[in-house]
Amino acid sequence: MKKLLCLLLALVMCTFALVSCGNDDLQFGKEYRALSGQMDVLLQLNAKSIDVGVMDSIMAGYYMNQDTNYSNSLMIVEDLDLTTEQYGIAARKGSGLIKKINEALIALTNDGVVDTLAEKYGIKSELCIDKDATVAEMTESEKADWDYIVGQDKFIVGYTLFAPIAYEENDELIGFDIELAKAVAEYLDLKVEFQEIDWDTKEALLEAKSIDCIWNGMTITEERLAQMEISIPYLNNKQVAVIRIEDKDKYTDKESMSGAIVGAEAGSAGEACVVIAKEEE
Repeated sequence: MKKLLCLLLALVMCTFALVSCGNDDLQFGKEYRALSGQMDVLLQLNAKSIDVGVMDSIMAGYYMNQDTNYSNSLMIVEDLDLTTEQYGIAARKGSGLIKKINEALIALTNDGVVDTLAEKYGIKSELCIDKDATVAEMTESEKADWDYIVGQDKFIVGYTLFAPIAYEENDELIGFDIELAKAVAEYLDLKVEFQEIDWDTKEALLEAKSIDCIWNGMTITEERLAQMEISIPYLNNKQVAVIRIEDKDKYTDKESMSGAIVGAEAGSAGEACVVIAKEEE
């Protein structure tokens, strides 16, 4: 019985803490834990398994402003923006889907649809779609992938649970990105299917055509631009540090977090703010 309990505990810990890094590999903190999702940052803070969580300001702000266990026990460290960034929608390299999505985003912005959805989810001030942007003609390879998607009569969106971007309420999948993807699909006269994914495997899922795009508050980076087709930016975001309210005087900046256990979602922009990037040999 004792062995079984130990095994179950180990499995639980593996679910939340995928990887641990020591102090030498970190930009701040004494230990880093890679978690399976941004919700796990909040869960592990409340469980006191980590001391500081790094996550998207859009999600952190949403939960800190709701009447929940998180808003009552957690807080965002003031005046500590670890990085600023923009969200984009990604498809596999050479896919024409992104140019079609760009076309739809611009049209839906000019029609007021995007503003209405953003206001509904409290993120209108974060919108950054250039309504005057132009979309280039598709290349031959982009046309081929677009023809594949049209032939399927749908595109498959990969997402993770991440309020107010994508989350479940009363057994229904809702959120800003979810509703925006549906509006884009309607504009393109296609169906849209949603598939929850492991964020750390998103690139492989695109290449395998298990999904057609990643639409889940994905930060635009130079590395991702080289690996994938990415849309025009549609939301502004920051990476912020979240702590327990009881620690508000203890953790006020990165220096004061030198002895903290820090957690972020594996493969996320939050992780990049904590772990020192390794140069490939």
